[in-house]
Amino acid sequence: MSLKLLFKIFAGLQLIQGILFLFGGSMISEMNFWEHSIGITTLAEHHGAGCVCIAILFWMLPIWLSDQQLKESVPAVIGIQVILAIMPVYHAAVDPSELRVALSCYSLCVSFLFLKRCT
Repeated sequence: MSLKLLFKIFAGLQLIQGILFLFGGSMISEMNFWEHSIGITTLAEHHGAGCVCIAILFWMLPIWLSDQQLKESVPAVIGIQVILAIMPVYHAAVDPSELRVALSCYSLCVSFLFLKRCT
């Protein structure tokens, strides 16, 4: 799997996650048995917007950078992956629902794939 393709896959997954957060505030409340509020919707929309921005950046990086520059960016990308993986892993450990475990596995697998391409 090429590094450019890996960046595009990560961008696609972040875009999907961002869209789900942008339009899924009530779904998030239902999944967690929370009383839905405008605050939850607002936070979900802000998080979703951030995910969409991350997706755009990761989609564009292979276009903007040479292959060597892209490879040099991987340590920072792994750092970003670790930051993005901390919360899903924590929540999966505290309350191991299928979705939380799946999100944790996805986050860790993508981090591993970037690490594998870097070495």
